[in-house]
Amino acid sequence: MRYCWIVFGLVLSFSCAEKSTVQNNELSPKMESVSDSLDTYFIKLTELRKFNGVVMAFKQDTLLLEKAYNLNQDSQSSTYVTTNTQFDIHSISKLMTYYLVAKLESEGTLSRNQTLDMFFEGFPKGKDITIKMLLEHSSGLPRELSGIEGQEYDLTSDEIVNLAKQENLLFEPGTDVQYSNVGYEVLYNIVSKAYAKSFTQCVVDEIFVPLGMDNSGAHFFTKEDRIKNMAQNHMLKDSLVVEVANIQRDEFRTARLFSTAMDLKKFLDHLKQEPYASFLKNTNGIIAKDGGSKGIRAQVYSDLENNFDFVLLANYDEMPFFDTIDDMVKLLKSEPVEYPKEINRKAITLDEEVLQQYEGSYTFADFDGLVLDVKVENGQLIILQDGETIGELQAESPTVFFEDPKAAESFEFIENESGTYNALMGWKGIVVEGKRN
Repeated sequence: MRYCWIVFGLVLSFSCAEKSTVQNNELSPKMESVSDSLDTYFIKLTELRKFNGVVMAFKQDTLLLEKAYNLNQDSQSSTYVTTNTQFDIHSISKLMTYYLVAKLESEGTLSRNQTLDMFFEGFPKGKDITIKMLLEHSSGLPRELSGIEGQEYDLTSDEIVNLAKQENLLFEPGTDVQYSNVGYEVLYNIVSKAYAKSFTQCVVDEIFVPLGMDNSGAHFFTKEDRIKNMAQNHMLKDSLVVEVANIQRDEFRTARLFSTAMDLKKFLDHLKQEPYASFLKNTNGIIAKDGGSKGIRAQVYSDLENNFDFVLLANYDEMPFFDTIDDMVKLLKSEPVEYPKEINRKAITLDEEVLQQYEGSYTFADFDGLVLDVKVENGQLIILQDGETIGELQAESPTVFFEDPKAAESFEFIENESGTYNALMGWKGIVVEGKRN
């Protein structure tokens, strides 16, 4: 997928929210305060044209918020959603994969310590790459397959594995971490073979049906079509909210799952039970996974130590995604946050010698190896992709730059071990690191 520097804008339209099913008089004063804070946060985010979707939050197993927020109050609008709307969940499928591996291990079918040579012939470093490494993105496999842009949709799971065998490892297995969709495609294939059915049928039979997730399903490779009320994805283009096809040609079909907020909460509740909780939680006692693509964002989050959970689903990708997640965590811990507000960034002037230290090429591994060049021109930094200028940056500080004064996305330079600079680029609420070449 080709990425470029995006110019953001605001869209003038009326916003509204579906009435919550939670009544505040059912809550204790402390819980009511948290509920009101969450609701206020997303009302303001929606009014700023930054959110369209569904929020569900629980604290100590008490439902605090279950509500749909809409940019347009017209139920016939393509953006309109309700708390029962189904959303594509993209990489949340990886959490379901983690669960299925844990389940298969508890049944004695698989082990995290098994290596790829036990499943595939001729897989480079197959004796060194373990299932655990695939789960934890430490196999060395790249984020995406190379040289097939726009053809991903047509590939079968076995074809993807065969192409993965041809990829050069980014590092020796187990020595580093790089988020890898390719690695998980290999895992999908392993799980599929263990159950002798497609990966998505495994998810339906082993997760959705047993847990009563009746509004969850998959777009491909299942016996039953479970689509009932699917959200249409959207993005901002030329200051207008426009529809985006939910199924993209440059995305694999292997694990194209969809769900609702309530169904995903059922899944989280199941993961909090042993033996799965110990397998899935991180060192901070958190089970979480985000997902998304063009026009769609999704997050599930369970804090086992502080006893709260939330599900966030959006069919519009202008949300400052990770900032919003961080703020939700703080609100559920009753910590203060700054509510969303209109942004008006101010530019400053820097000496050219300060700007020149940032000149160079930067590779963004998490954007499929995207390479951006930074140069100084007419006293400011410009961003080039394949020799074409795609952005002009203004300085907010000696290290932080922006293009749109109304947007939170930044281009920040951080000193690296070699004494030069790497770049942190904000893109639709996501921050990715570009390493200096």
